[in-house]
This record gives sequence, C-alpha cells and structure tokens, in this order.
Amino acid sequence: MNISYKWLKTLIDFDLSPQELAARLTMLGHAVDELLYLGKDIEGVVVGRATALRPHPDADKLRLVTVDYGAGSTLEVVCGAPNVRQGGLYPLALVGTVLPGGFELKKAKIRGVESQGMLCSEKELGLSEESSGLLELDESARPGMSLPEALGLDDWRLVLDVTANRGDMWSQIGAARELQPVAGKKLTRPQGSPDDSGPAIESLTSVEITDSQGCPRYMARVIENVKIGPSPRWLVERLNAVGQRSINNVVDITNFILFELGQPLHSFDLDRLEGKRIVVRKAAEGEQILTLDGAPRKLDAAITVIADAVNPVAVAGVMGGKESEVDESTRRVLLECAWFDPATTRRTSRALGLSSEASRRFERGVDYSGMNLALDRAARLIAEVSGGSVARGAIDVYPRKLTPPTVELRACRAESLLGLEFPASEVRRCLEGIDFEVESLGAGKYKVTVPACRHDVSREVDLIEELARVRGYEHIPSPARMCVTPAVSGRREWYDLAKLKECLAGLGLREVMTSSFTGAAEVEAICGAGVYAPPQLSFPLSSEEGLLRPELIVSLLGCVKRNLNQRNQDVRIFEIGRVFPRRVGSSDSPEERRLGLAALGSRQSVHWSGKGRAWDFFDLKGVLESLAARLKLPVLSFVQGSHPALHPGKCAEVRLGGHGIGLLGAINPSLAAGLELPDTVLLAELDLDRLLASRQAPRHSERSPYPGSRRDLAVLVDDAVPCAELAAEIQRGSRLVAEVAVFDLYQGQHVPAGKKSLAFSMLFQSVERTLRDEEVDQAFEKILRGLIKKFDVKQR
Repeated sequence: MNISYKWLKTLIDFDLSPQELAARLTMLGHAVDELLYLGKDIEGVVVGRATALRPHPDADKLRLVTVDYGAGSTLEVVCGAPNVRQGGLYPLALVGTVLPGGFELKKAKIRGVESQGMLCSEKELGLSEESSGLLELDESARPGMSLPEALGLDDWRLVLDVTANRGDMWSQIGAARELQPVAGKKLTRPQGSPDDSGPAIESLTSVEITDSQGCPRYMARVIENVKIGPSPRWLVERLNAVGQRSINNVVDITNFILFELGQPLHSFDLDRLEGKRIVVRKAAEGEQILTLDGAPRKLDAAITVIADAVNPVAVAGVMGGKESEVDESTRRVLLECAWFDPATTRRTSRALGLSSEASRRFERGVDYSGMNLALDRAARLIAEVSGGSVARGAIDVYPRKLTPPTVELRACRAESLLGLEFPASEVRRCLEGIDFEVESLGAGKYKVTVPACRHDVSREVDLIEELARVRGYEHIPSPARMCVTPAVSGRREWYDLAKLKECLAGLGLREVMTSSFTGAAEVEAICGAGVYAPPQLSFPLSSEEGLLRPELIVSLLGCVKRNLNQRNQDVRIFEIGRVFPRRVGSSDSPEERRLGLAALGSRQSVHWSGKGRAWDFFDLKGVLESLAARLKLPVLSFVQGSHPALHPGKCAEVRLGGHGIGLLGAINPSLAAGLELPDTVLLAELDLDRLLASRQAPRHSERSPYPGSRRDLAVLVDDAVPCAELAAEIQRGSRLVAEVAVFDLYQGQHVPAGKKSLAFSMLFQSVERTLRDEEVDQAFEKILRGLIKKFDVKQR
C-alpha cells in the first residue's frame, strides 16, 4: 500500500518528518519497505518565465530566450522547442543541475552563443517517454519555485508492507487512525454531504439483493448531467502520489475514495443498465461477462454478481463489466458502494484468476460503518469535477445487519503477558486512541467494542497485541536470563530441530523456507510421470501453484534456480518442510515432514591462492554423516538408489538401522538441461521424523591406553560390490579391529575389466593389553578368509 505524506497530513496533524513517520509506522507493525521522494530526479529544476524571445544569429530553428527564474535577474537560454512563447512558464535546469539519467548540465556554446541553462520537456525530465515540446506550466506556478512543488511532486511516498489481517491499512485514513495516539489528536474525517437537489433517486433506479450472504449491504446514488473529461490538477496529483494513473474525472474520484477511505466504489453508466435497476444475485451456471480488462469471464453459481434486469454488469467485489463502463458518452452515473463478504470475494478472485485494488480490500474486510461517508463524499466530488447534479437521497439495502464484536479484556492478563503495568488511563489511551470503545467493568476488567474497520480483532489476546503495539514493543522488558529445559518444558522436538539447524548452519548451509504449492508440470518433470497424484487446491493462487508438493526437491530446485538467476553461484541450502506424497492409484493423503538439502558451486570463498574445489557427491554425503554424528544417530549407510531427478550412477539410498530414510545424489543431466540448471547440483531428501526418532542416548566407550598395530590390505573385487559391505565385513571379522578406513581405489591398467582394486587400512587394538604380532596376524588372516569366502576377493 502506498501512503502519501502530504495527503496524510490533511487527515491528521502530526510533527513527524517522513523518515520519523516511516520509523514509527514500522514500530506499530506496518513495515515501510520504501521511502521515496517523488521529486527526487528533478530537485534542482526551477520554474522560469520566458520574458523575451529573439532569433539565434546563426541558426534558423533556434531562438534566444530571456528567462526570469526568481533570482532578481535574468539569464539567456538557447532553445529550439517549437512551443516556447513569451510569458510562458517552463521548467528551467540551471548549470550544475543533474537531470534524470545522470546528465549534468554544463555551460555550453550552441552555434556560437552561450546557453546559461536549459528549458526542459517532459521527456528530458523523465516524466514521460515522449514529448513534442517544452513542458508548459500553469499560472499557479511562479518564477523561482522548485519544479517538484509546481507539479505537486514535493511529496513523499511510503510503501507499506501491509499484513494480510489488516485490511484497514489499505487506505490513507487507516494510516491516520494508527497515528492518533502518536499525535495525541483525533483524525479529521473528510467532508461528505452532497447538495442532492435533483429528482428523487427512487424515480431513477432501484436495488434488489437476493444474495445477502455474498452482499449484506448495497448503497447507491445517482449523479445526472455529468460531463466526462480530464480530472483537475489536485485530483491527478493525489493519485500520482500513490502511484495511480489518471483515467477520467468520474473514475478518478472512485479511485480517490478507494485510497483515501479504503472503500471500493464502482460507477455504472445508468443508461446502459437494462431496466435502469441493480440486482445483486448469484450468477447462473455458465453465465458470462466481459470485464473491464477486456477478457470474457465464465461464471459459476458460487460467484456473486451485480446485474441489471437481464445480464451481469460486474463481478461483485472484483471488477466491473465492460458493457456498462463510464466513457465520454456517459451522462448519468449510478454510483455503487457495497460491502461484499470477504470469503466469497476471495473464492471468486481465485476462481477467475483475477485480482484488483477492490478485491484486495474486500478480501480483507472494509469498514461497513464508513459506507455512508464514502458514498456521499464521492457523489459530492463527482458533481464538482464533472458539473453534474446529485439525485435526492441514497438507496441503502441492508438485509443482513453487520455489528461490531465486543471483547472482554483483563488488565492483569495483559500485564502477565507483556510484563508492563496497564492502569485504566493507559488502557483507554491505547485503545481509544485507535477508535476502540472501552467500558470499565470494575476490578481491572473492560468491555471493548471493536471498530467496524478492524476485522482482525475478536479475542482478548488480539486486544493485548493492540496494547503492545500502541504502547511500543520497545518498552516490553527482556528477562535477564532465560533457560529452556526440553525435558521439563515438553519441547523435546523443538530442541532436536534447533540442534539439527545449528549443526547444518555450522557445516555452511543456510536455511530456506519455500512454498508448499507447485504445478503439475514441475511434479512430472522432477518426480517422474505417473508417480504422484498430489492433492489439488480448490482455489490456487495461480495455475503454476495448483498442487501440494510431493517432495522437497521440487521446491529446492526452484530456489536454486532463483539464486543462480540472481548471480549467486555458490548455493548451500537446507529446508525442513512438509510434503504430501500421495501416489497414483492411492486414496491415502499422507503428510510427511522431511529434511531437504541442495548444494552447488565452490566449497570455499574466492581466494587469491586459487579457485576453490567444487562441491561433489562425497561432500554432501559427509554433511549427512556429520549430522548423524552430531545428533547421536546410528551410523548411516549408503547403497545404490534410483530416482528420476537424480543421476543413475550418482544416486544413493540413505539407510538407518537397515531401513531406507531418503536419497542422496547429483541431479539427472536431462532434468538439469530441461530446467536450465548446471548438472553439478547435488540434492538430498530425508524422512525427518524417522531420523529424529532414532536418536540415541549418549554412550561412553573406553579408550584403549595400549598401542595399536596397523595393517593394510589390498584386494581385487567385482566392481558391483559396494565398498561399505567390504568394510563392514572387515569390522565383523575380528573383535580386535578398532578402525577401518579405505585409502585407495584403482581401476585401469593391470586391473581386469569389471574389477576394482580397494585398499583398506586396519587398526588392531585391545583395551586390556598390548597385542602380540601373532594375534594380529591370526586376526588379519581370518578377515582375509572371510572376504574371500563371501566376496571372492583376491589379495594384491
């Protein structure tokens, strides 16, 4: 939501600078993502009046213009614009001014005559892409005035990141309401009450509601004898300040009220409505409407529409229809002001894949108590800017009354949660300051009536959050020391997850959180065709987000691609999230929690000594082994595995206690090509609940005080035999084996085809005594015989 600093000042008087205002709104819970001075690119440009013109002595198409720029003197400018005239007011860039694009104006001679500045066009000022001459200013400007002030651009735009529950903050008046406790003053509501001296509205139109669930209240006014045309300057400036372009005077007023009061309005050409009437109803199945964006929309019986006597003329709460829009031929306007059910509007917007400024507000809930003011103010302003007359009275059909909730608040509960004292005066200051009504019930209890604009407040804890916001989060005390004992607090799982995240972060990975929504094409490409039938969303945000992901790697690959697109070539990420791996032909809809990892790029930062080694399969395998050791898990084992997204020769099944818990591998080259990713991406995905469930209590093992004896063994074995199985057999071959490590793998000259040479280093050691050579030899021979018998190895 864009907030105009100057506009806000007309609604409430406050002494905060734009920067202080941004900081205060952020502390109130409304993060300001951007603070922009609208006249930033033209700050050095002033208004100049052309007092005299004469021909250039050496150029037919150039003229020498004497310019008064309010400094008590004049200067001469060479100008070739065809529309420059004596007495005209134009933007003047003085020597030293930096224009948009970084162009700095310097003294220059043009065909032998020095120009002491430049008269500017809209294109040169960055105000439009094309222009045919100088920007002509109206007589309200004066020489020497800064151009931002002359154009109404001496304003600041605050871009608010409005949370989904705060529909009231999608308006200037919503921001003003939040500032009331800060300013210590009440906001000034804008003027309504039009001069409705025309014919009675009942003689011109009527309204009927048959869908009171979708539309509990519908109001209308009629303005006759309107003349559609450009909007006045003040209106254009207000809309420009919040990033809205001007369309025409009638439509601009409805947009003005939308941004000022947060109430969406819609204007119909009354003479284009069949029967000159409005019917609010459910759409017929298969009924169609051509919306204002020029697209035909097929409707269903769950959608609320605004119709005339025959056809739909608007999708309720979302967008109007093309057939009844206001244009240059319009002479009578029917102005709609309604309250549409948030849930119904949200479903409609999702079903049609259509979002608008109106739907964003209706989905979050608008202020039904402010509808009269919004309608009256809009009718008055439309009459003023279009020369029309307002019909007498307003239609107000209100079949389902909306009432604000009341919530009981206990001061002691607020004090126990926030650690702050809340006497009666402070409770009233905080809540009445933002338009809540507070009634004392005695003994520190209060009955609080929630304003109609605050659809997010329904419980005592919501009121306590309001107390914290208005009092200031910075005033909430921090305990000197806090200790959480997982076994006592019952938060063992939280402790385990924190330990896991700490370990992965220590290994150089960063946690990410991605959306659970994905598309059918991504699932089929990554997980294989005909494998999964994940749950579908009834009202997806988009066609690419219609399913719930069956595997984490679907989301992780998207995250990797976004990082690469932003030129982050070294990606090391992990995610803990839920997946929904319902398989084709199954009616079950399981929900599992998994741990996903992805890695790509160099293992270390750029260094003068040379390029770092890139991540490979064994690096990610080492991360999993380190994680298992840190979490006190049984030793992980790895056997050959397969997955459509992973390289056939570089994919391993991760096993724990003899059971598979996930997969590890490099991306399949064909998938990498299809997704436009490098084939060096490494992926892993594990069943997190089974992983954590296998945690063991720490066990002490005695270290031997006696020296050990090392022996090496090199064998030839079939290439298909996993190295891990040979190492496990060596470990089982004798109780004297303390350690086994592979230190060599060789295939090539002098090794037969289909074979590989593996070399193991073995440490023989006892915790009771020093071993004799004869004992070590016997153990070594026993191990070798076991390997020959089980794997048909040959000693090298």
